[in-house]
Amino acid sequence: ARLPPRDARDVADLLDSHAMGWYLCYFLHRHLDFRREELQALADMAGCGADIKWREPHGGVDHSPFWRVYIPTEELAVEVCRRSVLTRALIEVWGEGDTQEELNAAVKAFPDERKDPYIAEGTTFKVCVEDFGKTEHGTEKNPWSHVVARIDALKPVLQFRGRARMKGPQHLFWSVESAAADDLKGVPSDIPPRRYFGRVVAVGDRSPLSKYDLKKRRYLGPTSMDVEMGLVMCNMIQARPGGVVWDPFCGTGSLLINAAHFGAHTLGSDIDIRVIKWGKKDKRTGQNVDVWTNFEDYGLEPPVGLLRMDLHKNAWTGSAHVEGTLQGVVGDPPYGVRAGGRKSGGRKRGEDGSVKPVPEEHRENHIPSTAPYPFSECMDDLMDASARLLAMGGRLAFFIPAAADPEDAASAGVDSVPSHPMLTLRASSVQLLSARWGRRLVTFEKVKPYDSVVALKARETLRERRKTEGGVEDLLERMREIVYQPRGDAAGVDEDGNAKPRRKRGTGPSGGKFTPTPSKPEAAAALRAAGGGGSGSGSDV
Repeated sequence: ARLPPRDARDVADLLDSHAMGWYLCYFLHRHLDFRREELQALADMAGCGADIKWREPHGGVDHSPFWRVYIPTEELAVEVCRRSVLTRALIEVWGEGDTQEELNAAVKAFPDERKDPYIAEGTTFKVCVEDFGKTEHGTEKNPWSHVVARIDALKPVLQFRGRARMKGPQHLFWSVESAAADDLKGVPSDIPPRRYFGRVVAVGDRSPLSKYDLKKRRYLGPTSMDVEMGLVMCNMIQARPGGVVWDPFCGTGSLLINAAHFGAHTLGSDIDIRVIKWGKKDKRTGQNVDVWTNFEDYGLEPPVGLLRMDLHKNAWTGSAHVEGTLQGVVGDPPYGVRAGGRKSGGRKRGEDGSVKPVPEEHRENHIPSTAPYPFSECMDDLMDASARLLAMGGRLAFFIPAAADPEDAASAGVDSVPSHPMLTLRASSVQLLSARWGRRLVTFEKVKPYDSVVALKARETLRERRKTEGGVEDLLERMREIVYQPRGDAAGVDEDGNAKPRRKRGTGPSGGKFTPTPSKPEAAAALRAAGGGGSGSGSDV
């Protein structure tokens, strides 16, 4: 949506740039639906979430990287931004405009008492060019010439009396220009050109993306969560020192590594004992590698435990003493588009209903039998277990399948946004993986003590509503129809006469490794409207 009257916006922008606490929030152009939600979650963790206010970017384009955010103090701004993955920087804007003349006039109008401490004699400074949609370079003889040109353009209204320092300056300034539509490279052309100059108050941290790069990890599975999204998920649940984060579908431990990076104790469980217990041999060294060696390689505190455990019949069922003990729960449940989720069961029973015990000589290498685990049941179990085990204020974040097409999305019925009587929705963010399908990260906070009677009644009501209003299984069935749509010839049928997938294995939302693509703004907006946005405590003004 675009904002009205240009003159009213210009006045508001000028007032914002002069008001204490208002910053230009310069986002990355990635995971567009997650950016504000992540910053809001970090603000909630810092204790200032209720004070957060947002103003739409210049031009009113929702997917622009240039949002205005109000954070009460500079100290809080630093605390909120320093672990954000999707925020480039928070900038105290000294001036902005469509042209250099407008920018200079705005910088001149910015209060001198706010500028002087940072440009005075005896200070050190650095100016960086951090443009959006274009890249400028210096000359071979003078690699800093493009920066000098920006400083010279400001000289009529701004004189730096301190000394320039390229490493470790006291004060950092960014000159930012958004490219014109004809010059934009790889980003939407509807983001209007604009010039900004200001003091950098805080920068985000993307260094973990290189440190935990999956390409360098020795123990990896086909469904390992990519590092960037894993860090965002752990920010959404506010992983931090002093608490335990549980991943009920931990696999090779990617999300546990992300949580441990932020200082949380970690606990993992998975129904596949082969992943948890045996690991595999490193092709390069011949050493056996597993989740534990991944933590050793990164110098992280190892998990407090890795359990072969079924979420449906977990080890804590009926254990009142464990209720309220977890700081966070994070996971990526199996959706069941190709390989459905599994739960304990499936072994043949005797006439009396008993199951023969596993012989002693086979126990060491025994792989327990499993049965199909519908995603709706898995989702209900996950939310109920989280409602029991989370401490008050603890958070749960997990992915559910989503559709960009409104008709497809409507088939999810009552499960368009999951619910539980002890949990409240804090954020709902869409990641499109194709033009038609994607996934939605839902983040909940525990707001009520667990009540088994109320929880059971709500679950029974939900099951009945699914019969008449539809649920996530109906959405998944539509997804399967597309993924396994027959080609109409013999080449599209396997040896058993079943339709082959239309897409290559490992490229779908649940069946394997994939490379996420940035959300398409229009489809993401429609999907967000259909499923409901987050309910964080920040506000738009």
